[in-house]
Amino acid sequence: MLSTSHTNQASVPLLEVRDLTVEFDTGDGMIRAADGVSFRLKAGEVLGLVGESGCGKSVTAMSIPRLIPQPPGRICTGEILFAGEDLLQLPISRMRQIRGREIGVIFQEPMTALSPLQRIERQLAEVFHLHTELNAVEIHAQCLDWLEKVGISDPERSLRCYPFELSGGMRQRVMIAMALLLQPKLVIADEPTTALDVTIQAQILELLQDMRREDTGLLLITHDMGVIWEMCDQVAVMYASHIVETAPVKELFEHPLHPYTQGLLASIPSLHHGNGPLPHIPGQVPSLLHPPKGCPFADRCPKVIDQCRRIMPSLRSVNAETHQAACWRAGE
Repeated sequence: MLSTSHTNQASVPLLEVRDLTVEFDTGDGMIRAADGVSFRLKAGEVLGLVGESGCGKSVTAMSIPRLIPQPPGRICTGEILFAGEDLLQLPISRMRQIRGREIGVIFQEPMTALSPLQRIERQLAEVFHLHTELNAVEIHAQCLDWLEKVGISDPERSLRCYPFELSGGMRQRVMIAMALLLQPKLVIADEPTTALDVTIQAQILELLQDMRREDTGLLLITHDMGVIWEMCDQVAVMYASHIVETAPVKELFEHPLHPYTQGLLASIPSLHHGNGPLPHIPGQVPSLLHPPKGCPFADRCPKVIDQCRRIMPSLRSVNAETHQAACWRAGE
């Protein structure tokens, strides 16, 4: 088990997202992929962003370095404060300086993020050419060193390869190395270990833990609740484009307040479950083209009341200032 202890008590967050709303134009109409999303991340802290596919996790994450394609997407409202700067107000030239140097991104699908026309070394070296004054020999040594760190056994050969010549797991490790090359202040990791076997996964998680000890903040998007428990300090749960619960990781696992979070945790397979059907959350996620007026989880919720269907609950503190839930019945 990896340690999640951290002693950084800085009160000013490294990253603060305030009331972020992101919309996309589709052939069928406009959808709101992130709706009023807010959270904080301190230096050296790991924040886990969880929720089922399509809930808005990746859209939220890609909005931070302003990688939402425009069109069809657009960031409608909100602030994204990074080290005191509102990223949404910066010129694109300043954003190019921040990407890679101060904010590293591990994309969910490396085959779409890596260029199929360039060898691995050239793609890694580009990060150094853009942000440092290292010479070719120093860059080559750095590239070799980082491929070794992410568990690639023959880094010299891999540097000469094109992405299609590597396995999916090796491409994922190249993408992780590219995001961490310059040891940025913030790493956004979108399902960083999905394509990796458990041995390499543990190695990558240990590498990320080493970076957070150097005060790097990590926004971790994953479906793996075991990784959340092992890695994170704080957790934010998303459902249908909204954050519905935030809490310290231990508090969330032991005392989940939102019925959706309770359903997620109850759905984790157990060795003691037996031979019956696995627990699940009944029903379907509401359409983002026609979102409900009230709570988006109302039609699937075992605790629903009439107020839930009429009025959308806001995220509020329940029991403790550090534990918030967007539920009318939270804390009952």
